[in-house]
Amino acid sequence: MMFTSMRIQSASILFVLAALFSFPVYATWSIIGVDRGTGEIGIAGASCTFDVSGVASLVPKKGAIVVQAASNYFARMEGVKKMQEGGSAGEILAAMQIDKFNPERQQYGVILLRHEDQPLVYSGKDIKPWSGSKTGDDVAILGNILVDKEVINQAYAAYEKGRKETFTHRLMDALKAGEESGGDNRCDKQAARSAFISVYDPETDAITKLSVYGTEQGGKPAVTLLKRQFDRLYQN
Repeated sequence: MMFTSMRIQSASILFVLAALFSFPVYATWSIIGVDRGTGEIGIAGASCTFDVSGVASLVPKKGAIVVQAASNYFARMEGVKKMQEGGSAGEILAAMQIDKFNPERQQYGVILLRHEDQPLVYSGKDIKPWSGSKTGDDVAILGNILVDKEVINQAYAAYEKGRKETFTHRLMDALKAGEESGGDNRCDKQAARSAFISVYDPETDAITKLSVYGTEQGGKPAVTLLKRQFDRLYQN
């Protein structure tokens, strides 16, 4: 079992952290969100795979991208490039949907910090059920290979319920609600074998990332283990 935590300064030039994971990753449920009041950007995800953290890219001061199901590194990097160039959410999504990336086997999520762009999600016709998504003005929750739609619904409800909490806590609460609703249908009561949360803070120009990966099948729930890390880091 692996536990990691890191805080990366000068995040504006180190957004490629998540891009280092270039191998295929099959993800289950994830949350991408922004706080337009504070400028924070965040991603959280969990899966019944060895390491889910390679599905996401966080672009400081811009937004975040998830490419999951049959995750495709090159599609995600095309989206990151378009995001860096100032593209709209629609333009970013379209850049990842070209035929060579096989988009029908993937599930995409795009969110931008700027106010004029709503989050967008695309679920390819060949991804495995249960799959779906729910979006709000500043958050998108998407998943595939879930036990049922309540994983998404309860994660979204937890995010909205936490509006008086910090942005980081809202992300963690949403991920935990997904676990409590059953999570990945391949993991039984464990819900997930790997989980992560990454948040960009514009005040420090840093990304804080926590992750759990490599837990054995049938072992401890990865999101529960992640929350223990989270509570230690963010204890009052």
